[in-house]
Amino acid sequence: MGLSISVLIKYSLQREKNRVNIKHLIIRKSHVEDIPQIQYLIKCLASYEKRPQDMTGTEKQLRYWLFERKVATVLIAEYEKEVVGYALYYPIFGSFSAIGKIHLEDIFIQPNFRGYGIGRLFLAKIAEIVLADGYTEMEWSCLDWNKSSIEFYERLGAKQETGRKYFKFTQSELKSIATQMEGYK
Repeated sequence: MGLSISVLIKYSLQREKNRVNIKHLIIRKSHVEDIPQIQYLIKCLASYEKRPQDMTGTEKQLRYWLFERKVATVLIAEYEKEVVGYALYYPIFGSFSAIGKIHLEDIFIQPNFRGYGIGRLFLAKIAEIVLADGYTEMEWSCLDWNKSSIEFYERLGAKQETGRKYFKFTQSELKSIATQMEGYK
């Protein structure tokens, strides 16, 4: 009975003493054919963040928003032809500074591929792509309980933003507030 590809890759990564052979790591923009893998990785992230019930996006929705509307970019990380992670980002605009920035919505590396330098290389490639596309900054959030990620970002030189609280409206709340405008028309 042969070893699985994941076991072989993990073994080869361990032999590299927590480093990967960069020649075997490919980071590429996703294609429409990647939708099932993207959805799977998003489910993995939702599970890791202890929110699997929140992952309700379908392949059809991902196709529409990512490849028809093109509201975000997805990058895929592959090591020795196995998908090991993804990143999803989209442009934002800083009105005070009048500059284009990127919001990194998701970055996820499969757990058995962490600790080998793939996350660092992935972020370096994201930075390279973002700068090449003309953006000047990148921002993201991290769950406050995710100490290992926070420490990782700080080791890379990322700074935590302070002084803000983030808010949101759900679709029903958007509809509710929109109907409040009906009396003013």
